[in-house]
Amino acid sequence: MKVKLVIALFVSLLILPTDVASQDSIRHTHIKHFSDHFFVWPVIKKRELSFQVVSVLDKKKEFNFKPNNSYSVGFGINIFEITLEASFSVPVDLKSQERFGKSDVRDFQAVALGKRWLADVYTQKYDGFYFSNSDQIIPSDQPFPQRADLATRNFGFSFAYIFSHQKFSLRSAYTFAERQKASRGSFLLSYVVSSFNFSSDSALVSKDARQIYGAGSSTEDARFTSLGLAPGYSYNFVVDKFFLNTTLVLGPAHYWVRYNSQEGLVKNDISINLYSAVRLGFGYNGDRFFAGINLTAQGRNVRIEQIDIKNTISTVRLVAGFRFPEKGFLKKRAVDYLPGRSSLP
Repeated sequence: MKVKLVIALFVSLLILPTDVASQDSIRHTHIKHFSDHFFVWPVIKKRELSFQVVSVLDKKKEFNFKPNNSYSVGFGINIFEITLEASFSVPVDLKSQERFGKSDVRDFQAVALGKRWLADVYTQKYDGFYFSNSDQIIPSDQPFPQRADLATRNFGFSFAYIFSHQKFSLRSAYTFAERQKASRGSFLLSYVVSSFNFSSDSALVSKDARQIYGAGSSTEDARFTSLGLAPGYSYNFVVDKFFLNTTLVLGPAHYWVRYNSQEGLVKNDISINLYSAVRLGFGYNGDRFFAGINLTAQGRNVRIEQIDIKNTISTVRLVAGFRFPEKGFLKKRAVDYLPGRSSLP
């Protein structure tokens, strides 16, 4: 039985310099802290790496590649002001494998979310995809075309700075370590580094379609390394203890591209293209009970001659949990155990 391990590590510790007293006073006016509680919750998650091959000559022509991976279930806990979450995939049933094929998935993500910033690091390894294209309709009782030979590797790091952190809390919508008391928003600035590559035994675009898709459609192996700086904005719409968060980051990224065609030619290129990240979170953030649904997506778009390759990382996360008052040693914070911490002011 194949088991996929996806671990999301949420660290709610701010390691930048401590706010001055006036800044802390402003933040406590607008944001309720739950630093005197520990939390527990179950989690259901769906995380996926997919990509598209789109013709520049005709934007309606595209191949869509998706893995056949299932939801995962797990458990989370917030203790010592650190949030840990682990989930394991539910095995894909035989009926699903007959229609969508088999995918071998290894996916790891770690997220640190502070008062002023959000940091995200991930590594993904997906082997085996099914696909569809714009010229083909798959009947509901028929299997999709499958590419067991197709493998992808993806890793990256992003960092976002939150400007209005005194009145706005991103943690209130995603880790529930805080609760924002009134509707507020903040501008963000993100720095992104990533690398995505795919390899296969033959070209992604079928031979009879390459004339339509144009130059670059015979590519069977490619790597895109990107470096980007993207502005964004996040807003929490709050009604009592209910919330809706929307976050959008969009900006340019510099791409270094290396690709192999089926004819055995190796080519290198550079380009400036877009990086985007979207987050949506909505739910209830009470004093004892909290629950929410989070949807996130990161997208990149790279052009190889006359085709665009767009890859997307998407995550759907459902949580519901309870807070309990801390007692005894549970009142400690993880940072209190750092060497020399006792000597700090």
